[in-house]
Amino acid sequence: MQETIPFQAETRELLDLVIHSLYTHKEIFLRELVSNASDALDRLRFEALRGETPDAAAADRSGLRIRLEVDPKRRVLEVDDNGVGMSRQEVIDNLGTIANSGTRGFLRALKEKRGSAQLPELIGQFGVGFYSSFMVADLVEVETKRAGEAKGVRWTSKGAGDYTLEEIEKSSPGTTVVLHLKDVEPDVEGDRDFTATWVLRDVVKKYSDFIEYPIELETEDGDETKVEVLNSMKPLWTRPREEIEEKEYAEFYKHLTHDWNEPLETIHFKVEGASEYTALLYLPRQRPLDLFDPNQAKSRVHLYVKRVFIMEDCEELMPVWLRFVRGVVDSADLPLNVSRETLQHNRQMKQIRSRLTRKLLDTMQERQRDDREGYESFWNAFGPILKEGMYYDAEHREDVARLALFAGTHAADGAPATTTLPEYVARMPVKQKEIYALLAPSVEAARRSPHLEVFARRGFEVLFLTDPVDEYVLQRFDRFEEKKIRLIDRGELDLDDEAEKSEREAREKELEPVLEAVRKELSETVAAVRFSSRLTDSPACLVGGEHDLTPQMRRMLREQGQKRPEEKRVLELNARHPVVEHLEELSRDEGDYAGFAEACELLLGTALVSEGASPPDPARFAKLVTERMLSARGSGSNG
Repeated sequence: MQETIPFQAETRELLDLVIHSLYTHKEIFLRELVSNASDALDRLRFEALRGETPDAAAADRSGLRIRLEVDPKRRVLEVDDNGVGMSRQEVIDNLGTIANSGTRGFLRALKEKRGSAQLPELIGQFGVGFYSSFMVADLVEVETKRAGEAKGVRWTSKGAGDYTLEEIEKSSPGTTVVLHLKDVEPDVEGDRDFTATWVLRDVVKKYSDFIEYPIELETEDGDETKVEVLNSMKPLWTRPREEIEEKEYAEFYKHLTHDWNEPLETIHFKVEGASEYTALLYLPRQRPLDLFDPNQAKSRVHLYVKRVFIMEDCEELMPVWLRFVRGVVDSADLPLNVSRETLQHNRQMKQIRSRLTRKLLDTMQERQRDDREGYESFWNAFGPILKEGMYYDAEHREDVARLALFAGTHAADGAPATTTLPEYVARMPVKQKEIYALLAPSVEAARRSPHLEVFARRGFEVLFLTDPVDEYVLQRFDRFEEKKIRLIDRGELDLDDEAEKSEREAREKELEPVLEAVRKELSETVAAVRFSSRLTDSPACLVGGEHDLTPQMRRMLREQGQKRPEEKRVLELNARHPVVEHLEELSRDEGDYAGFAEACELLLGTALVSEGASPPDPARFAKLVTERMLSARGSGSNG
């Protein structure tokens, strides 16, 4: 019985964009289908090794293959594999739904780049490679049978609003994708005849030569059927590095990740001795759209044993803060039937993980030293993830800290836009004892902060910490090279020399009455009021306690539905600012208490606005500002 099922809304939208917006690189559909078939063969072998499938012979790869068949007259191309296949529910989950929390972001990126030559780079990042079939086919059929099940399933769609499902008889497990190809349009760039055997040979050689299963092409020569193997089948990582061209590394990376871009860095090495293994790792060039998806917060490196696929996303191979790294590790020592539970307690795996981590850190350090511009682009994409290592990993905390790049107040001619902690420490004046930093929602907000004023006057550099993870990192990383990291908007500062301190204390004594009046007026909203050693140009700023949560953290907790008791902060006043002098005058005028109260409210609101926050009552604050502007205008007219 045939059943018609509508596509998920996001899938319909995605299909429309893929079909009508990708005008070049249409050949990638074959790369995607071959990669899917290879994955299905890997999974069948893995399940056979674990005893999870009745087909024990599948553990022997000799009978596994991917086959291409063409019928030029009917304009049909078939991609067939004898892998693990899919059940009915798996067909619905994999072909009718995009069950990824980042899908909306993916669609937004597609829309923004619609018609752009850069659009293909987005294919594959959310398991949407299969849908690229509709760039070349106006009807796609998928016949599949899950290993261990009695019946198969046929999925059919024209890439419109729905698809059909029906139960079928299928003799053996595996999947056949049947593409009813559109007519070739010679004038359209990237449009090729995918029923031509030479085109198929060219595309397979270009993208899939390293697939370790034979990719067979079945052709008719008169009354004789010939089967030609199109790929070399030698896994790239098993070959000596000096024999591999960069383009081969790049194509394997694209096969592994479905990323259209070439990798930023390729790391290929072999370890022999007590533990023997080969690693082929890649640093991506561009951040994938699902990088911050909590469901993807795990290693993305595949584990092989003696060239046999064991598991993808092997969490024991890589710490979570290196989850953007892609690649494979092939061990010669682990047992073929190794389980995840065994890996968690395997001393050899811990040694491999440690060596991989060290190699990656050294590679990133070299890139930072030798290609600062390229490294800055890499850091902008993956820095927030790398910083997690400063929180989670005590062993590598200092190494990751050396990799970190920070914006800040250092802006000498010819200097990089960012700085490292070692560079910062090397520039510190002799009299500076601490590393100064400011948490802010953005670099622009940090540059506007009044807390910077005294540091600019004294020539002390301040680092800007603008990633949400920074506040967590500081809980465990509070010093570098024995120098304390000091947040400049927390606690009291002691930067004045003796003469300046004496002058400030005298001024505080002189203006103590106004301080007391402001304290009384704002007692409900601030913890204390004092004169500031931070300010030179602004009238006021707010300062937190040493262990208070920042406004950014409070906003984050509120968005997550976690409410914390409000912590009052200290209001610091600039004793030499005209606004504070005017406040003193108002405090002495007993007949204008309302004017003094409003001035205090405006001063607090201004301090909040200067740090990117909102006054307690924005509408009232706006009204008070408007009234003051009108009052000033009236005074000017009378004058």
